[in-house]
Amino acid sequence: MADLSTHELIPGVTLPPVVHGRLRQLLAQMSVADTIVNTLLAQERAEGMVECLELLKELDAEKIERLYLLIGHTAAQRFSEIESLANPSPN
Repeated sequence: MADLSTHELIPGVTLPPVVHGRLRQLLAQMSVADTIVNTLLAQERAEGMVECLELLKELDAEKIERLYLLIGHTAAQRFSEIESLANPSPN
């Protein structure tokens, strides 16, 4: 689990407090989004923040990639959950 006191979103990736907080919010929005579209919107916003960090060279390429993977994994997990809710398996 990430250490909230050091603003690590994932181990080894320390972010400025405002960026850390906003990315956590967007990941949370993805995790509870009620539709695929809302999940995609939160994903795009989170990826846009990481893209800015990348353009500003705030993090090295490996850390940027890890953030993109975290965002993608979070979105994919929610897509799967939404799909399961929409199409429950027969008993």
